[in-house]
Amino acid sequence: MKRILLLSIFILSFANLTAQESKEDQIITAIELKADKIILNNKTAYNYSRNGNDFLISNLDGKELIKGSITSHGNGKFSSIITFITSGKKFSNEKIIGRQEIIFALCENNVIKDNFEIDEAKLTMFFEKYNELK
Repeated sequence: MKRILLLSIFILSFANLTAQESKEDQIITAIELKADKIILNNKTAYNYSRNGNDFLISNLDGKELIKGSITSHGNGKFSSIITFITSGKKFSNEKIIGRQEIIFALCENNVIKDNFEIDEAKLTMFFEKYNELK
């Protein structure tokens, strides 16, 4: 009985170690948000502009990538609709509201590649996991 228990613990430990090793390393590890720029891995990656409750993230050539519109519901509660322009997909999540949250979430999920382009396959997985719009 002890051997079976010991063997089970060993197998579970190995499976857990293998699962941790197979987890993909985060590509973007440094994020800095300026008034008009988003800096990733110590390089200017995107332009950022805000007009009232709306924001726009564009690449350095001015191509629009992500638009967001934030709505206040009072009592410190907000919601947003974030549109990924190149794919035409709309996104909303009660915990991912503005520029900071969306950039951090995209980086954590490796949706932003090391050349600062959006990985469409990973964006689809991100939507499946976090998008609350139906």
